[in-house]
Amino acid sequence: MARGERVVRALYEQHGAALMAYASRLTGGRRAWAEDVVTETLVRAARARGLGKDTQARLWLFRTVQDVVGEGTDSVVPVGQRRQLAVADALFALEPHHRDVLVTRAGAAKDAFAALHAFKHALAARGVTKSGLDDLLAERQQ
Repeated sequence: MARGERVVRALYEQHGAALMAYASRLTGGRRAWAEDVVTETLVRAARARGLGKDTQARLWLFRTVQDVVGEGTDSVVPVGQRRQLAVADALFALEPHHRDVLVTRAGAAKDAFAALHAFKHALAARGVTKSGLDDLLAERQQ
């Protein structure tokens, strides 16, 4: 069995169900598309160098699912969902310490400020404006 095949089998056994659930949510429940997304994610994982079995591998897989779904956003994914993808991508792009501060609300005020500042820049790099984020938050509250 080739290295890539071993990697794919191990990653699928460990994360396959969660990846499928996530891809299904991002694709609006379109099972065939979600399956294609997971397959493409695993193909990319087989090509990736140094992808281990730790938490970083799981984060890499989920971010790759987002990327694969995002590559088809022009005609298929609604604007609100594209914003959600961009926000999630920006969160995954943060340094682990900043992400932990934002997600768990742990840390000092200066840590929170630094994390929010980094998140703001990560969002801007993905084209998410303040009004776009406000729209997303309003959608989530409805």
